[in-house]
Amino acid sequence: MKLNPYSNVHNQALLGLYPFLLITVLFIVHYFFGTLELPDKGDLRSLRDFNTAIGMSLLSGYFWFCLQLNHKNVVSTLISILVKTNQLSHLNEHRRKLAYKFQLHCINCLITAVFITVLYVLIENLFISDVQTYQYVIAVCAVLFWFLFFLFLIQSTTNVIYLRKQVLSQTENYLDYLNSLASLARYSFVNATLSTGAVTLFPIFWFGKSVPMFDLVMALSFSLVVVVYLFSPVLKLHSLWAKEKNQVTTKLHEKRKSSSKRVEKYEQCEQELEYLGSLTMRLFRRRDKIRLLACVSLISISWSIAIFFSFNINS
Repeated sequence: MKLNPYSNVHNQALLGLYPFLLITVLFIVHYFFGTLELPDKGDLRSLRDFNTAIGMSLLSGYFWFCLQLNHKNVVSTLISILVKTNQLSHLNEHRRKLAYKFQLHCINCLITAVFITVLYVLIENLFISDVQTYQYVIAVCAVLFWFLFFLFLIQSTTNVIYLRKQVLSQTENYLDYLNSLASLARYSFVNATLSTGAVTLFPIFWFGKSVPMFDLVMALSFSLVVVVYLFSPVLKLHSLWAKEKNQVTTKLHEKRKSSSKRVEKYEQCEQELEYLGSLTMRLFRRRDKIRLLACVSLISISWSIAIFFSFNINS
């Protein structure tokens, strides 16, 4: 993983290459240590380890893919805003700042990932004598999983905050500000949509076994927190955009009244009000709707299948 992912825009064709290679390597490691051997019927502990190895490997690759797509989108959004606001000369400066924040986030997320994994090891009593070697491998791979998960979450939110405070604050006129704010909202919406895709893979952890009610509640709560955490910036940006638009509209109406005797200024205000009235965020573009619909559909299908087989196992 590059320590400066903002140095250039990622090649779209190669975005999924490294995540795919990561998943492949993790599968090979788990297979080598015997984690991917099909467990005997009734051996719930081995089945749990088998599912965990597959689930964490797929999710690790997925979050790395989301992270790379996030970096590509933030650079594209940054360039778009800088062009709109005539600040393109500051591009390299913003890239350096974003890269520095990324390095700090990597350190913090790694510490958090190690802490959570150690806590898991202690809870599961993996230091006892009858523990299999592959269970230690799962614990080590869990560090990578939690690292990528937290890094994706924190990058998704802090990048939005950085662009809003450090870039949008330099906007000179309201049209550039509103258009740039709309671009930032769309970037945040893509991140939120990507996060929902991970929920599709959760049922892998219960493959071939019944879904415990506690696990189901925890998974749903976890999914809800993540979705709310990433969708809240979208709602805030939308609210801010609407508020700014209303304030500008009010000022233009007042300016039009005061310049009613000046034909040129009056017509200028009329044109600005007409343009402002037609201005929309275009938050839900066609491809965004398709992407969100696909995520929701896949989640519904995967969870329905998991619950269906869970009922059959219990019966």
